[in-house]
Amino acid sequence: MTISFGARGKPWKYHKKATKRSQLSRGLRKSWGERLNERKEKEVTKQLEQELRNEVEAEKARKREATLKRRQALEEKERQEKLAALFSAKKLKRLQNRKRKAIKK
Repeated sequence: MTISFGARGKPWKYHKKATKRSQLSRGLRKSWGERLNERKEKEVTKQLEQELRNEVEAEKARKREATLKRRQALEEKERQEKLAALFSAKKLKRLQNRKRKAIKK
């Protein structure tokens, strides 16, 4: 068993394959129609893959948006509660001041 290299004593150099269709052996050649069909199939699969990627991305974006809205609503609710507590405290302080003034009179 001998291993064929592109240059004697240089195992890192390999034979190069034919780049043109006419130089390929008959078994490796494909007709134009076959290559066209393969190209169409590849395009169809690429489109399907892209559609699936877009759907997944849209779902992620929808979830991200829902999470963001929920977080904003929670923050707004907390802010409103703080304001309500602050105004309640202010109102309570005003009432206490009125009571003190009424007692002094």
